[in-house]
Order: sequence, then structure tokens, then C-alpha cells
Amino acid sequence: MGLRRAWVLIVLAGCGAPDDSIGELEQANTMLCPSAVVEGVDVSDGQGTIAWAQVASSGRKFAFMKATQGDYFTAKTFPANWSGSKAAGVLRSPYHFFDATIDGVTQANHFLSVLAQAGGLQPGDLPPMLDMECPTSSTQASASANCEYTGNSGWQPSSVIAQRAFDWLDTVEKATGRKPIVYSYPAWFSGVGFTDAKLAQYPLYIATLATCASVPPPWTTAAFWQYSFTGTVPGITPKVDLDRFVGTAGELMAFGASPISDDGGATLDGSLDAASITVADLSAGTDGGGGGPTGCSCQLGARAPAPSAAWVLVLAWLISARGGRPSSRPAGAARAGRAAHLARARPSPQPPATARAASSRPTPTARGPG
Repeated sequence: MGLRRAWVLIVLAGCGAPDDSIGELEQANTMLCPSAVVEGVDVSDGQGTIAWAQVASSGRKFAFMKATQGDYFTAKTFPANWSGSKAAGVLRSPYHFFDATIDGVTQANHFLSVLAQAGGLQPGDLPPMLDMECPTSSTQASASANCEYTGNSGWQPSSVIAQRAFDWLDTVEKATGRKPIVYSYPAWFSGVGFTDAKLAQYPLYIATLATCASVPPPWTTAAFWQYSFTGTVPGITPKVDLDRFVGTAGELMAFGASPISDDGGATLDGSLDAASITVADLSAGTDGGGGGPTGCSCQLGARAPAPSAAWVLVLAWLISARGGRPSSRPAGAARAGRAAHLARARPSPQPPATARAASSRPTPTARGPG
């Protein structure tokens, strides 16, 4: 049993009144401000042809890449991205964009077929990832009408969303021997009523465009953090999403083969770098009359404006004494919001005509990472 002590200094600056309607003041969230991170990207057809050697030379060590959506769409750039990233030494993870209107096993088999055609998972690859962003509400009338693609909100009752998501996760895990990563933004899970405690067994990849990441229940930490939708990276001409692995480069390499802990982080060799703190722990801080704690940004998609005169300093003395190997936990911050997150949706190139005819579905939208 190792004993590791770490000083954690979290500085929160006052900003405009937090927008609680998008969940920034959610008391149950855990705030994560990692002291050690590894940079990466996530891509889809929207990034076109990528010079992966340049991406690798820029210091990006990993990449998520879109492979499929529903049972009707295959990313045309996936085969080249899958092989090109591997050749350049960039760790890779294939991802599937979830459509709750379609059986989860059917979606998983579509994903696995496309992955196999591209060469399948290899030793050292990161686990597959499931991107869940649709529907946008537990109430059908309130759900974004075109979340999946024009005319399809992706809406289903919460119980159906959960069943089909777990069916996908179970099928892919059995086929690959790897526990998939789950991606979304913090407000999504509670927004659609999918907060099953079983989710915590999967590594979390969370989107938060702020100084720190915001981790929703049932997780208490995250393995990956998406912090920008408009990054610039050598080798990628359009803007690209920027990501961070929570931990060191060595821990990222180990993540490809390590077992996963039950709280959404990787069980890895390495130190406990920072503390996990809930928003409620910082409830003494207020912001311009908005009430509640100040966050790392005022809303998803916008950096915090110039700080007000009031600074909140939280200094925590952390002593970790965990049996076995300690997991690399960060410490953390503000809640991401649904509205601004969905504003980054970009239309995807047309899927093959045969797929469109067979499914009778319009062109899907390239949402989520990439």
C-alpha cells in the first residue's frame, strides 16, 4: 500500500451569474482539475484527410475517430484514420454515435463489422467508445427534433435508452475483450433520465469547455476530458476537437491494457495527482448575486470573463492511502450545459446511397467528438 501526499490549489474566479438552467450549479457533480494530462484529438469525416505524422509530431498522443452511427452510417474516413494513426504511433480508439431508436445489439454489430473491416483492435489500442448525446430530453416534446439527423430526435423513453445502451456496451465488450469508454456532456445523463449506477463501471470521457472538467453521477472521476471544439492541430486543416487523458503518458500507454476501476477512471500505476471535490464543497463561493458556488466558467462554450474582485481559494491537503495500485485521479470543476454543446453540430458527408436506401433515413449529423 503506497502513501502519496499532494497539495492541491484550486483557484476559482468570479464571473457572470452562472446559468443554472444548463446545470452549472449541479451539486452532485465532481469537479476535476487534473495536474497531469496528455493531449489528444477526436476526428470524423469533417476533418477530411489527416496527416497523422504531423499530428504525432505536435505532441498529440491519442485520437478518437468516428466509425459508425446507428445501423445506417459508416464514416468514409475511418479506414484511413484507423491505419494512419497507428502508423504514426498515435494511440487510437474507434467510436460509435448512439441512436436510441435502434436496437443496441444491431448497432453494436454494425460497429464491430466496420471495425473488423478496418483491421480490428490491436494490442495497445484504446478501448472502443460510445458517444451518447441523443435524445436531448427525457420528454419527447422537448427533445431537439434533428439530433440524430434531420427529422430524427433520437427520442425514446429512459428505460429504452438504458437497455439499448447497455446492450451495445455488453456486445462490444464481449466481442473485443475491452470495456468501452462512455462519452457525453454532464447535463445529458440526468436530462434523459439515464443515471444507472452500472454506468460507473465504464471509463468516462466527458465534455466540458471550461478550466476544469465536470463529472456527473454516477461517476466520481473521468479518464478523458474534451475541452475544446475549435482547436488547431498541425496535420488537420479544419478546426478539431481537443482532448486530454487524465494522467501521464505512461499511464495512457498502460490504459490500453489495464483493467478499469469501478468509478470511471483507469486503474493504473502512478500517483494520485489531485483531489476530487464536489461542487457542494465549494458552496461558500458566490458569483455576482447568482448564488451558489462559482465555477471554472460561466457556461459551456465560453471561457470565464475577467475575474471579479472576489477570488475563492481552496487549499486541500490530500493524503492517499489506497490498497494496491492507486488510480490517477484529478481534481475538478464546472458543469457543462446542453444548449451550447449542441451548437457545435456539424453536418456529415452523405452516407453511401445503398445505406440510405436500405434504412430510409436522411443524412446523419456528425455530432459528438469530431
